[in-house]
Amino acid sequence: MEDITTQKTGRQYKDTLFRTLFRDSKNFLELYNAVADENFPADTIVTLYSTNEILARFNDVAAGIGDQLIIFFEHQSTISKNMPLRLLSYATDILHSYVIDRDKLYGSAQVMIPTPKFYVLYNGEQRLTEHTLKLSDAFINQDSEPAMELTAEIIDINLSSSVVLNRSIILQGYAFLIDEVRKNQQTGMTRDKAITTAIDTCIGLDLLTEFLTEHYMEVTKMLNWEYDADAEKRVIRNEGRQEGRQEGRQEGRQEGRQEGRQEGVELLAALLKEGLSLDAALEKAKSVPASTLPS
Repeated sequence: MEDITTQKTGRQYKDTLFRTLFRDSKNFLELYNAVADENFPADTIVTLYSTNEILARFNDVAAGIGDQLIIFFEHQSTISKNMPLRLLSYATDILHSYVIDRDKLYGSAQVMIPTPKFYVLYNGEQRLTEHTLKLSDAFINQDSEPAMELTAEIIDINLSSSVVLNRSIILQGYAFLIDEVRKNQQTGMTRDKAITTAIDTCIGLDLLTEFLTEHYMEVTKMLNWEYDADAEKRVIRNEGRQEGRQEGRQEGRQEGRQEGRQEGVELLAALLKEGLSLDAALEKAKSVPASTLPS
């Protein structure tokens, strides 16, 4: 059996459990019906777009629903303000690669495209404070009616806070699995033990049973890699903050020295203006606070 933790796209990269679960047309349709509160029938045609190398590494999953919609899903444990900009790139690539007939694009007749919809599915541990992300928020010059816009809806899929889970047994199983891993780690289990115990619990409760039983070892690898990737991101962010504080302290010291020199020059100039000799002004400057400078 092919290892589902890797996907061939000219190079290998680690796949995620979310992407693997929902890169299945049946599961994708169930997910969309749940998050959009729609009721597309099971026989609806779902076209999963096989992405190029760049998209495969960064976009979670995208598909066409019939010939009416193109749905983009991104799974995030930390919300990125840059997601609309990234989604714009994904959408443009997919439209030009799979949807638009380039021969018709330069004609005079209107080329119709499926309506795109963008969703960010959040399962981080921080409380969600916003529910939409807009491309126009990144514009340097803000406009009340921007000429271009892309809006992504953020949906919390944590087990404790999402009503969406009641509409998708697959998404519910995924959320339960992640929640169990976290709970197990909080009791002091090693990460490996926390993951395998969570998988066993899901199987025992008949959640994602077929998938987890068939891909037990691959799921373990995927979750281990995801937690490694999250840890690496946290380390990078912490290092960035530490470097920022160090740079800030260095800049502060430099600014302090510059300000001190400037105040000294101003103080000396004020004392010379009072008629003191240079030697007398230098001597007095040692004991006169800058705040007492004559105006």
